[in-house]
Amino acid sequence: MDTHRTNGASPPKPSPQNAYWMRSLSFAGLHRLLSAVANTPHGLTATEINDLVLTSGLMLAPHKSPPAPTTLYHYRNTLLRLRILIRTGRRLQANTDDPDVRALLLLPPPPNGDQSLHDAACDLFAGFVLRNDHCRSSFFDLFMPPRDASFSLEAFRRVSTSVKWWHHHVPNGTSEVVFLNESTGRAARYSSRTSKTAIIYGVRYWARDQLHLIDEYCPPGGATTIMFPLSQSTSTESSVMAIVRSILSTRTSDDWTMFSVHVLVKHYCEQWRKPRSMLFAAIDWLLSEWPYHTALIPTSPSLATIDATSPYREDFTLRRHYRHMNGPYISHIRVHKDVTCHRRTPHAQHASEIPA
Repeated sequence: MDTHRTNGASPPKPSPQNAYWMRSLSFAGLHRLLSAVANTPHGLTATEINDLVLTSGLMLAPHKSPPAPTTLYHYRNTLLRLRILIRTGRRLQANTDDPDVRALLLLPPPPNGDQSLHDAACDLFAGFVLRNDHCRSSFFDLFMPPRDASFSLEAFRRVSTSVKWWHHHVPNGTSEVVFLNESTGRAARYSSRTSKTAIIYGVRYWARDQLHLIDEYCPPGGATTIMFPLSQSTSTESSVMAIVRSILSTRTSDDWTMFSVHVLVKHYCEQWRKPRSMLFAAIDWLLSEWPYHTALIPTSPSLATIDATSPYREDFTLRRHYRHMNGPYISHIRVHKDVTCHRRTPHAQHASEIPA
């Protein structure tokens, strides 16, 4: 059974066949499909949309193979569910009565093979997702204060809080996914295959990898994952340097200060609401500009995944670790007291400065 709990009060349970329609897909592909449909003033039938995608070579997903009928259905259905497309009789057409749809159509979609979204398109799609009742009730409500009536993109980025999730094995041999916001008490459990596919691999994937609304990390010592909201969708050089300056300001008086990468993630990513990529870019900057004053402390994959309970969890945990280039997984970094935020010329550095 799939259940929700919100501070002891249970909201109405959505019908599974209607609520769990979200699937893993590319929002760049959604943008391309919307643009193609919008070019036909009176819309297209589902069959005509499928034919258009296949005959024009329109790529929806990253791979080049023609999309399967099920894939085509999920892309059409997602645009309909988000009210970006509307149905008039048998025909689907762009919902141009919505100003956000009109704004999205003014932005050129990424070309075939490009899975990156323009920042403005990303924010517009995020707004559509956040306004969808099913996406909210099954996922995004977990991050929000219980009685917060506003649910805009700005509100989510400003007042939402972290949610942890894990797989829980129940006595009958099956497993359920448990979500818990320890700050608000909001919780949810999903046990059916349909709900887990829609929530874990659908809307969670959208929020994390497509729309940059959240990021997540695996804390050591357990099988939980922490999802945390982001205050902005993309990294900037000034934000990266703000992290560099903050790291340098917390050094001790010793020649070398050692930092745990996990502690840095919790502070600069979860608490500052910044993506892990921004912290990792700050570490990359230190290594690039001060290579003999910054040292990496590696950990073995087996030690990094010692708490993992399955091969999937091992892979998931490793992908959340910091790596420089294709090097080993890193658990700690050391930074010398002489490092500043200014770029250092290579000839002024010496290998003898590397710590033992």
